[in-house]
Amino acid sequence: MLDAPRGDVRDEESAVRAPRMALLVTLGVLGGHTLVTVLNVLAEDPGPLRTALLALCLAAVLALQIAHSTRRPRTWPVRVRVLTLSAQAVVTYLPLAWLGAPWGAMAGLLAGSVLLAVPGRLRWPLYALVTAGIVPAVVAIDGPGVALYGFGATMLASLIIYGVSSLSGLVAELRATRRELAGMAVVQERLRVAGDLHDLLGYSLSAIALKSELGYRLLPTAPDRARSEVAGVLGIASEALADVHLVATGYRDMSLAAETESALSVLSDAGITAEADLACGPLPREVDTVLAIVLREAVTNALRHSKAQYCTVTAGREGGTVSLRIRNDGVGEGRQDTIAGGGSGLGNLTTRLRRIGGDLTGGPADDGWFEVVAHAPAAPQADERPEESVPEDREGTTRHWAPRMARSMLLAVVGGYTLITFINAGSRAGSGAAVLAFLGCFAVVVALQALHSLRRSRAWRVRTRALTLGLQAAATYAPLLWLGAPWGSMCGFLAGSLLIAVPGKLRLVLYAASVAVVVPVAAAVGVPPAGIVYLADSSLVAGLVVYGFTELFRLVTELHEARGALARLAVARERLIVERELHEVLGSSLSQVTMKCALIHRLLPHSPEPARDELTTVLGLSRQALADVRLVARGYRGQPDARDAAGRGRPIPEFASSPMDDDPPFTIQQEDAAI
Repeated sequence: MLDAPRGDVRDEESAVRAPRMALLVTLGVLGGHTLVTVLNVLAEDPGPLRTALLALCLAAVLALQIAHSTRRPRTWPVRVRVLTLSAQAVVTYLPLAWLGAPWGAMAGLLAGSVLLAVPGRLRWPLYALVTAGIVPAVVAIDGPGVALYGFGATMLASLIIYGVSSLSGLVAELRATRRELAGMAVVQERLRVAGDLHDLLGYSLSAIALKSELGYRLLPTAPDRARSEVAGVLGIASEALADVHLVATGYRDMSLAAETESALSVLSDAGITAEADLACGPLPREVDTVLAIVLREAVTNALRHSKAQYCTVTAGREGGTVSLRIRNDGVGEGRQDTIAGGGSGLGNLTTRLRRIGGDLTGGPADDGWFEVVAHAPAAPQADERPEESVPEDREGTTRHWAPRMARSMLLAVVGGYTLITFINAGSRAGSGAAVLAFLGCFAVVVALQALHSLRRSRAWRVRTRALTLGLQAAATYAPLLWLGAPWGSMCGFLAGSLLIAVPGKLRLVLYAASVAVVVPVAAAVGVPPAGIVYLADSSLVAGLVVYGFTELFRLVTELHEARGALARLAVARERLIVERELHEVLGSSLSQVTMKCALIHRLLPHSPEPARDELTTVLGLSRQALADVRLVARGYRGQPDARDAAGRGRPIPEFASSPMDDDPPFTIQQEDAAI
């Protein structure tokens, strides 16, 4: 069984973390927003009745908002959405009459719910209406002085609510889309394999079976014609074996030692004196496999030539290079198997060796023998193959829109907090040099925050992170020297950067410590307790929001970037299955057919009886290989559906029914009886 690759595990972790992160950030923002609203209302001494109304209205607003943020309201019936949005609008605007302007902050939640629940273009006019509707209400209650602040706070709150909620759903959508892409890639690969099997191997295997049967029937009366048919089978089998390589795009692991033992046995049966000396020791998997393939091809070539009487196989290691040398005395005129051509067997092996950093040479030696020499590094180089094609999304916009949206949301949140903080702190900066100094420090804070959010700062060197965080801390706290008091959510960006850039539990300590600085400073300048709580709460919430949007942006980007990797991984897994099945059911069979046909060709016409026995085996192998390729093309031999279909005797689509795996082997006597 294949273990789950690290990419899959990381993908699953990201897919689980994203909704959880969105939920935590949403609850954190709602909690912080609610706390600020409560403090602002209580600061006006509302009395027991208004306090009770405040509690009831908060409960109603939060219940509706959590439902809109976590339950995918766009999937609800229209009537339900209209009802819930109308109820939230009532409990948002009606309490303004007795709770005053501080309650106006709840309009941000309503605007976020509109974006979440209303589909299409209609949501934007409704969003603008809800956002702008807070301005006349605040002006009527507290005058125009705080109208701009109320408008900015409403936009920021709505953007945060909409962003964290929609990005969570977007991650789920991306995850589903990527799985669909992987499934499409697997389907395309299966269609490719089925087509290749039909086009490349179906005809070849059928021709092998027919020619083998014809050669068997001609053998008693016309051995010369039977020999000609066997020569045809040999050529077709060699081509089919090359086609198997193309379909599977590689061999399963092979052993040079095991292949050498098999080759010595076959050469001995063919009457060729063979010797082997393997002094190369244990080999890496890739090198062992490629050299075993080289040996198999070279031995097959030796069997094709009747003049070969002796064959030697030697392997050794010199430094970091492993050498394999196969020599035989069967050089004859008209030899066609050379190294230069890409279509010959040895030519194909040259490409395989070059992939691991080796080379192959072959040809007549000075002593008149033909030799094939393969050199391979003891530590093979990486196999650099072109990337697999990945199917396109059904909706092309999904591929680019998701990361763009996440990035835009992150920048919009940073920009919104920048605007709110500037409005809060700008009036305290005084004029002249104090204003310029404040603006300079604030620009540094915002720039470093954007850098930490967009550039994967946790992967930086420790020295670089310490330098940028120290600079941001200095720019955050320096304005206290001339402002004399905390300025808005001054630690929010710094707290967010600490959560983003510092790994482990240390970031939580630094996050809390950066905000805790506000408490003694505010107390020293006489800020009332409610104001101190407000400053600390707003800084904590700002840091949490910045961190949450940054993490969601990164998760969306990672999921998006992993689309092609997941599809390629699915195709690679599919090819492993195909490679295993083709090697088991065809590679071994065709190799045996090729070698046995070469042996039969040598035996005829002088030894018809041994040739007849070998041809019986060839015919059985070819029939079984044809049946097996049908099963592989059907859906791969090892899968339950293919076995069940064969076991029940049902016809396999596009092919005739095939024998069960438990059927006895085919024999010529059974064929003669049937005929």
